Amino acid sequence: MMSFMSTTALYNDQGGGAETAVEAGQESTATAGAGAAFGLFSADFKKNEDLKEMLESNKESLKLEAMKRVVGLIAKGKNASELFPAVVKNVASKNIELKKLVYVYLVRYAEEQQDLALLSISTFQRALKDPNQLIRASALRVLSSIRVPIIVPIMMLAIKEAAADLSPYVRKTSAHAIQKLYRYLRATVHSHF
Repeated sequence: MMSFMSTTALYNDQGGGAETAVEAGQESTATAGAGAAFGLFSADFKKNEDLKEMLESNKESLKLEAMKRVVGLIAKGKNASELFPAVVKNVASKNIELKKLVYVYLVRYAEEQQDLALLSISTFQRALKDPNQLIRASALRVLSSIRVPIIVPIMMLAIKEAAADLSPYVRKTSAHAIQKLYRYLRATVHSHF
């Protein structure tokens, strides 16, 4: 977005030649690309210690930035499982964007860190009672995506309650959750036989 705006501004300021616009667009794209890469994936912030400090900070903006970096590491295929305890502490955040990023992380690593994942279940149960339908649906979506056998009864109860929710969006999410639970149980049964 920024490169388009700067290209347009340069184009308009310089009288609008086609060659000028192309040159300016290439220059601003390179600058924006380098800045974005440096800001999001710089070597200083890849260190887990820095990310842990940011996640344990009292400032929501630092926590949000840290979670963006952690999810970025996951997207690049890097292992971020060492950060699980610091990330789980943020599952009860009031910031919806931060909460969504924590949910993404939990779905990815809950199966590997089952004991720590159980610490977040009570937060999901509270979120299922939230007045906001989007939060209820999001909590159910994540809860049904966590592959930890011990929470299956909790998942079943949550799906049952969500199926009778007043919100059609939450009911739709519960229908998808039934499908996920069925696939999970079917895979579990087949792996034992």
